[in-house]
Amino acid sequence: MTGEIWKDIPGYEGRYQASSLGRIRSIDHKVYTRNHYTGNLHPRMVHGRILRPGTTNKDGHVSVVLGHKAHGSLVHRLVAMTFIGPCPTGMEVCHNDGNPKNNCVENLRYDTRSSNLRDDYKSGVRKRKLSEDEVLYLRFAHSVGIPMSRLCDELKISQTTAYRIYNTKGYSDV
Repeated sequence: MTGEIWKDIPGYEGRYQASSLGRIRSIDHKVYTRNHYTGNLHPRMVHGRILRPGTTNKDGHVSVVLGHKAHGSLVHRLVAMTFIGPCPTGMEVCHNDGNPKNNCVENLRYDTRSSNLRDDYKSGVRKRKLSEDEVLYLRFAHSVGIPMSRLCDELKISQTTAYRIYNTKGYSDV
């Protein structure tokens, strides 16, 4: 593994940086504060620091707040934008190992939503209702004449889900 590389985050140049290891930091900068007695502005130096990320959602992705009164920004998106480039239309940032807390640039890539979901199923981050064997069984059984209603009762799924699976609109990777 190489050393940690820091780069300015696009849109936050001179204020915030992302590292190749998935960390975010603020940079030393000057702020002006108003003296509440005289009303005069006085400069003071604010020292940069590594920001402590907070968990933002049930999926475990982490975020940091960049700027005063700002909303949280997802760390994996900031790292990808900084080191990989802008996100292409219709794509999203994916974690190669399925761990949403591992935001190293080597672990990130741009890919489609469906590919990201497939990764989540493979790594066990998301659970599927049916196994691959059950999906293959449903497709085969219905193709040889077993009624879909019987298969739905057996597998405990709705007919809509069953027909989507049979027509490869659902579980298309199986």
